[in-house]
Amino acid sequence: MYRLVVDENWVKGSLHCHSTSSDGHLSPRDVADYYVSRGYGLLALTDHGKITTNFVNDENCTVLTGIEVSKGQSKLGEPYHIVALGVDDPSINNLTSPSDVIDKVKSAEGLVIIAHPSWSSLVHEDLASLKDYDGIEVYNTGCDVEVAKGHAVSHWDNLLSMGRECLGYAVDDSHRYFVPPIDANGGWIYLEKPDDAATALKMLKKGQFFSSTGPVFTSLEMSDSAVRLRCSPVTRVNVVSHNGRGLCISMSDLGCLLKAWKIPSERQKMAQRYKQVEVNAENKVTTIFLDEIAWKAKIAFSPRGIEQVEVESRIFIRYMRVEASDLQGRTAWSNPVYLK
Repeated sequence: MYRLVVDENWVKGSLHCHSTSSDGHLSPRDVADYYVSRGYGLLALTDHGKITTNFVNDENCTVLTGIEVSKGQSKLGEPYHIVALGVDDPSINNLTSPSDVIDKVKSAEGLVIIAHPSWSSLVHEDLASLKDYDGIEVYNTGCDVEVAKGHAVSHWDNLLSMGRECLGYAVDDSHRYFVPPIDANGGWIYLEKPDDAATALKMLKKGQFFSSTGPVFTSLEMSDSAVRLRCSPVTRVNVVSHNGRGLCISMSDLGCLLKAWKIPSERQKMAQRYKQVEVNAENKVTTIFLDEIAWKAKIAFSPRGIEQVEVESRIFIRYMRVEASDLQGRTAWSNPVYLK
């Protein structure tokens, strides 16, 4: 069972950003001020080959030590970029292979994220050959706004389909901050405010967070056969599973369905597809119940967008995850449930 209930104690977290300690435009202290002033309660400064400490003076922000290193060579001849969190050992720079880096970080009980797989031109074999990393960056703001290579959900789904347990992290990889194209405050994680760095690491390893570029999951439950989501208004909700298994619910399709339901002749045609269709409208909120033999769904939406989705189905196999996109094209991603 995957369960998140978001309240006022939840904060945003930035897990990949750079300062003047390597190639960023802001000093470490200014990077901290940038994120704290925007409501972040968790921050990891991950400069290239450099671990920076003692740069945050705000007790409301938990800090993870971090570093980004580039090691090895992929199938296409590019190095692997690895973000290591929770480690304070600069000797990591002396290692030559990505596997050695992962082993060293994990032995120190740190967290390992494979950075920007699309930007790094990593193929599935690259990610499948490495072992024991915690997850990958499913969204990287800098790689998106600069060269349109910030998304990596296809890499993620391939790993999950092959049975790998892999978490998904949205990050900034910020360098510019105030210089267009703006690469900061564009991708983050949401998590319950951690008491300290050790607690934050445990939550990040267990997947007790979700990633976003805008939308917010206010509550989410996922089990082997059910999804229950409440969220900020979105235009589309996807339940993603192995291969062709899954379900997409969009405002455009709901509009077409609602229009057809109001016409008796069209409503009869719907009986060929659905066992049951019910529509209830109250106080500008429309609730539609669909029974489509293979799955059942309850969707509540208003003119602002979809705000509640409940799905029951046995069609999902291997894994299941949820993503939701809003009118501005911003997306939120849950972590996966691994199905029996």
